[in-house]
Amino acid sequence: MATPSYTQSELKAIINGNVHQKFDQTASPTVIMNRAVRFVLGDVDLRSTKRSAALSPNLFANVYDYAAPSDLKGNKVIDIRKQVLRPSYERWLLVDEADFDRTKNLSSHRLARKDANFGPLLRIDGVEGDIKKTLHTCDSVTANGTWAASADASNLTADTQDYIQGGGSLNFDMAKGAATGVLECTGMTAVDLSDYDEQGSIFVWVYIPDYSDAEGDTVTNFILRWGNDSSNYWSKTVTTNNEGATFYDGWNLLRFDWTSATETGTVSPSAIDYLRLTVTKSTSLEADTDWRIDDIVFRKGDLYDVVYYSKYGWQTSAAAYIEESTTTTDLVIADTDEIEGIAFKASEFASQELKEYNDVTYFQAQYEAWKVKYQSNHPSEALKIRRHYGLTPRFQ
Repeated sequence: MATPSYTQSELKAIINGNVHQKFDQTASPTVIMNRAVRFVLGDVDLRSTKRSAALSPNLFANVYDYAAPSDLKGNKVIDIRKQVLRPSYERWLLVDEADFDRTKNLSSHRLARKDANFGPLLRIDGVEGDIKKTLHTCDSVTANGTWAASADASNLTADTQDYIQGGGSLNFDMAKGAATGVLECTGMTAVDLSDYDEQGSIFVWVYIPDYSDAEGDTVTNFILRWGNDSSNYWSKTVTTNNEGATFYDGWNLLRFDWTSATETGTVSPSAIDYLRLTVTKSTSLEADTDWRIDDIVFRKGDLYDVVYYSKYGWQTSAAAYIEESTTTTDLVIADTDEIEGIAFKASEFASQELKEYNDVTYFQAQYEAWKVKYQSNHPSEALKIRRHYGLTPRFQ
């Protein structure tokens, strides 16, 4: 991204000259400038608004939902870029959410934007050969060690009707008044994670039958322990799901990052044979049956960046990106050949308010001419959305 060099005051001076020194006669010059910046960024992909951010967490195989950058402009993704050793064949396709969901795992290197009540996500399917080690399939209470329910969890059984992977999940109940439910597995086959000590993440699928009630009572967190026994383990608490969103009813993928876990005792990563998952909730949350857990796996993942166009058109003097300018020292994120387009549009808006209708027509034409020239010299690099019609996805 280009370094901003035009302050709000300098942009205002350009506009003021365009509108015959009448800009201060408008109700709010700042509102007009913010409106113009928003309009131009929505209309044109300015090269100065290109940004790159590390994808968080790492990119994993068969893990599809990732938090989108907070300033991502619509679905204007330019690239998903591996930080090291990027293969030459890696080409990304932008598809709509329905296409992605129907065909994930059938075609690689595809992405979509997903909007839900908890915010925008990027759905990404592209990692091949990701390092994965299954800690427990959760298909049975007694196969591969023994699972036991304690504290406020009860009625632990194998559920062969509703699961994510394999042939089943572990089903349990929680009563009203319960604060914590614990599922603990001992005696399972040891898994060697010594090559990945304190790297990567452990994933657990959890089915929440009722995350909250009308009184605002909710599920608070989940705590995972993994290690050698009840005295030697790592532990990690999460208060959101994998994509950083609030828990919700149904299947939630939880991610426990090893790098930020706490070690109790001395754990040998070469023999991980102990697991314990605790759910914490409001005691007044209604009784719920049919909680489930499934498919506990370790994944290392790969480091990727997402390259995109930002919807933030300003920067503070402290270099923080912002969507709306509030002070004269804020900087417009625009290069020399971009600031004029913003000034033309702001002058058009100001002329409308000043009822200088000839000027409105003039600045509309000036803006359109600027836009044609700019897009000819700097065409958008954003991926174009591809839609598939038919039974079998065929992307070239």
